[in-house]
Amino acid sequence: MPKIHFTKQGGKHAVALAYSADEIEQLAAGGYFLEAFGRLDKMIDQTLYGLLHKRFSQADDLVSAIVDHEFSGWQAAQVLYRAKKLDKALFEKIRAFKNVRNTVTHDIYGYYALALKQAGEVKDADDLQKKADAKARSALQDGLAAFAELMKQLQSR
Repeated sequence: MPKIHFTKQGGKHAVALAYSADEIEQLAAGGYFLEAFGRLDKMIDQTLYGLLHKRFSQADDLVSAIVDHEFSGWQAAQVLYRAKKLDKALFEKIRAFKNVRNTVTHDIYGYYALALKQAGEVKDADDLQKKADAKARSALQDGLAAFAELMKQLQSR
């Protein structure tokens, strides 16, 4: 279960859910790929928002206003990248994770779509399950690696 923190800042109430990399791996091990991708996506987004605040601290009020106005994590990544506050390799890892996340969450076949994209390689239903699991786990590991890099940047001076 995630750690839950209740806060009140500037007259606003918030609930912060803290997930861990172990939880993402446990969800994947249990076959709960939709939940794993959703939670990891949120972890990455929150870290990107934190980096916006850190890298543009002199514009803190502006960053707060933007983030509070439905500014996506992907948009945050693009701003950080264009401002040279995020290197190309990490930016591409985030892009790749978000593309896979979109496939898993928005394609009618869910995470099976990862294996169905190479349908000629799929032999039967068991093979589909095996390949989809492998591709989903690999994408989650890549996403966790990107998250770890973002956290290092967020925690550095």
